[in-house]
Amino acid sequence: STKIENSIPLYLKMHVMPVDNGENIEKITAKSMKLDKNRKLNTDGKNTYNILKDKIDLKSEKITYETNSHRLYWLNVIIGNIKNNITGIYHGVTKRDLPLFLNEQQWRFNHRFTGQQIMNKITSYIYHSVPSPIKLIVYTLNISESYFTPCGV
Repeated sequence: STKIENSIPLYLKMHVMPVDNGENIEKITAKSMKLDKNRKLNTDGKNTYNILKDKIDLKSEKITYETNSHRLYWLNVIIGNIKNNITGIYHGVTKRDLPLFLNEQQWRFNHRFTGQQIMNKITSYIYHSVPSPIKLIVYTLNISESYFTPCGV
């Protein structure tokens, strides 16, 4: 999300999409962002986003990637950084762990300007969270794995 179009992004929301279709896009966007005609969604011209045109101001046009100021420039930079983290720092991420990895990357990006207040935020999160045993975490990841693979493969 940005305050003005084509500026440095402030916040990021990422989800794993098992199948790239309009139904999944509608479900994920409705769950993760406020759909309003006063908000603009920039896409790369893919027609699967057309399902949202009645709910949000949709700017879905083909992108010319040769220019450094195209509409999705910062999105491409962020995706490149995340891919480098997967291959360079983590040396790969399994399908089962991908949602956790994306949540971590999302949290890091959204809190990158917190500075000295980071420990206060973490303390607040821990204070308001409920402990989960490792068995519960592994079980949850295992039962949700089929959701993140196309057709349960």
